[in-house]
Amino acid sequence: MAKATDQSKTGYVTIATVRSRAEARQIVTKLESAGIESLLTVERAAESTSSKYRWFSGVKIQVSRSDVQRALHALQMSRAEQAESAPQECKSENATGASRFQLNLNSWQEAAIVVSAIIAVAGLLALWIF
Repeated sequence: MAKATDQSKTGYVTIATVRSRAEARQIVTKLESAGIESLLTVERAAESTSSKYRWFSGVKIQVSRSDVQRALHALQMSRAEQAESAPQECKSENATGASRFQLNLNSWQEAAIVVSAIIAVAGLLALWIF
């Protein structure tokens, strides 16, 4: 049987939790480029006993305990690089005048709510016009 000190250096640790798989894949790609292996764990929606409390825990990125410090350092470095390049990207996007409205839907329930809202607004507009 392993000692408690031995177990503290084994297993996986969650270093980030994000809401979309695309964002999780970006983080995994950054970790892989730094030579760090990682796992993705998708958490499902859970409901408590009261139906009004519902939570989504999203996608968790996990790394080996021995790689936690390197992984966090790699992610901090990539954030710093993004922060430096972000003002330039904003200027070029604003200069062209191109802006898009984008819906970030993470589940079919969110998609159903958005579609229902669109249909409701369209119905109200139709009643107002006719």
